[in-house]
Order: sequence, then structure tokens, then C-alpha cells
Amino acid sequence: MKTLKIFIFCFAAASIISCDNDNDPTNNVCDTTYVSTLITNAFSTANGYNDVTTMDLETHEYTIQINANGEICSVGYQNPTTYTGGYTMEVINTTTNTSYSGSHTFSQTTLDYQSITPVIVNSGDIITVKRTILPGYTMLNQTVGRVLRKSNNTTVPYPITQGTAVFLSSNFHGAGGPVPDFAQPYIALGFKIN
Repeated sequence: MKTLKIFIFCFAAASIISCDNDNDPTNNVCDTTYVSTLITNAFSTANGYNDVTTMDLETHEYTIQINANGEICSVGYQNPTTYTGGYTMEVINTTTNTSYSGSHTFSQTTLDYQSITPVIVNSGDIITVKRTILPGYTMLNQTVGRVLRKSNNTTVPYPITQGTAVFLSSNFHGAGGPVPDFAQPYIALGFKIN
């Protein structure tokens, strides 16, 4: 009987500790596909975009408005085949002036998600996402990255609304540039909706 009481107490305590305060089990995880799905749908072949690896500048960035409350909890990227080194990844909430910055190295074969210190987002906040190659690269072709480029090679006609987000702009700079709205960088974000 004593063992049963201890078991019930431990189970109850674990249940209370592991849950958030809104009793909604669908939002207790970081949805790594949140922004990658939005990017893939908005910048699809059907919408006139090609998925290419190009743009030999050090920093690839874009600005997005997220129309949901939650937190950005991971960043996803894929190193090009020409580079095995790392990047400084930045997620900046320009509305609230909060941010994350850290060094990461990603897979060369697949979109690779890595957890970050969460960046809180209130619906309507403007977020800037940056990938900057770390110093020490040796060849210009190591600075390229995956982007979604208009198939007719025109600039991206921002703003583009997809689901709960509005893609506002992109920019490429460092060792050249800036080159605004050339393409949409494929830098994914994981998001936990509150």
C-alpha cells in the first residue's frame, strides 16, 4: 500500500511539473517545421521559384512578421557541400529588441535543426534572421547558401503572406553587397505556439 501511494504521488508530481499552465498538449513542443513549411509553400516551384545554392556573400538574412504568440525555439539550416565550418546564427525580435546569437555547424546532407535560447514573439512582431559565415573560410564558394530564387531571375516581390507569417524582405551582404530581395534564404525556425 505504501508503495502504491508513493507511485501515485510521483506520477501526480511528474504530471504537474511536465505540463505548462494552459492544459493544451499540442503546444508543448518546438515545431521545427513551422517556418520551413511556410517558406516551402510560399516560394514553391508552382509560385515561380527555384531552390538553388548560390549568393557568395557572408551574411544571408531575411525579415519576417509572425502573427502568432509563442517563442522561436530552434534554427534550421543546411551547410552547402563546399563548406563544413560554422556560422553565427542570429534571431532578432526587432519589435521588442530581444535576440539570440550563437555559433552553429549544420549537416551538409539535410536540413538540420538546433535548439536555441528561446526568443519570445507576440503576434505581429518583426523578426530578422541572419546566417553569417564564421571568419576563417578560405574560398568564396564556401559563402554560398540555399536560397529560393525567382525562376525569371527578378527580385522577390515582398511582402509575401503565407499562413501566420508575412515575409517582408531579404538581404545579402559582407565581402560585397548589399543585395536586397535577390532571393529568400532557406533558414528555418522552430516555433512553439502559446
